Parts: sequence; C-alpha cells; structure tokens
Amino acid sequence: MHYSQFLPFVTLFASSVVVEASPTAMLEGRAVGLVARAPDTPGDACIKTPVSAEPDYSYYTFHISADIGERAKNAGLIKIGVQQHCDSNGGLFGMWATNTNNWAYVLLDKFGPENPYKVKVDRCQKGNDRHISTYRVWLCNENNWCGTTACGLDRKVCPEKKTKAVDLSDNLIWPCAL
Repeated sequence: MHYSQFLPFVTLFASSVVVEASPTAMLEGRAVGLVARAPDTPGDACIKTPVSAEPDYSYYTFHISADIGERAKNAGLIKIGVQQHCDSNGGLFGMWATNTNNWAYVLLDKFGPENPYKVKVDRCQKGNDRHISTYRVWLCNENNWCGTTACGLDRKVCPEKKTKAVDLSDNLIWPCAL
C-alpha cells in the first residue's frame, strides 16, 4: 500500500480537528449549513456561581418573561426545559471531545421576576474531565420536545472552579418568544 493512499484520510482528519462548527447557528441565525463558532471573547457575560452542595445535582434558579404564559399555552407548550451543557477536555490528548447535555423539565406555571423557577438537573457525566460551561432555557410540550423554542442564547456559567454541579441564581430574565 502506497503512503499516498492515506492522503484523503489525513486531510479529512486534519480538517475535522481544525474546524469547529455548530448546527445551533442554523436555528438562531438562519444560516445555511454549519457555521463556525465565534471564539469566546474576554467581555462575554459570565454568571458567577458556587459549586452545588449536592455533588450529583445542579440547581438553576431563574425567571422567564411574564407575557409568555397565554401564548405558550395556546401553542401547546406546557413545560420549561433546562439544558445544561457539559464541556469535555476530550479523551486521548484532548482530540475527541465528548461534550454532553443534561436536561430537566418542570411545568410552565410561573411568570415574571416575583415567581422564579428552581430546577434540579443531573450533574455532568464522569470521565473526560467534563465540566459545566453553559445553560439554556426552552419552552417544551408535554412530551418534553422543545424544538426551536429557546428563550434566548446559551448563558455562560463560571463556577468557582471547574465542576460537574453548580447552584446558579440568574437575575437576568429569559425573554421567551413565540
């Protein structure tokens, strides 16, 4: 076997390591195909949070816009979904990141800053140095399907140290829209 026969594989492998793309941008920016992620900037808002007292669970306290209740109900969206994104430093030499998402769902029955939600989410999975990086709130139907009804963009989480579980209180409103 001649070494040149490996060239397509090497090219494909090298491009997959160099280019990081996100299909999420298609939903948010209405772009076509995969769009390269913008790297974090030093000025990105980051929610400071303590490590959870319960190492197996994260807690997210937040509130959603008061005007969404009736419209969500009419659209058949009766739950709030919380998506916790866990980044990974990857396996062998950090080359194969195994990022994961954990979800939790509660009934959509509290609106405005005077009625916050406190949602309990399973901690990040063990292995590959996974740690919490962002979270997002969604409007979901009775079958826990959330589709494209995100209540804004991911919010960056900055715990005291890299951890698998946090106890976050978010004072910013989640502006859910339909």
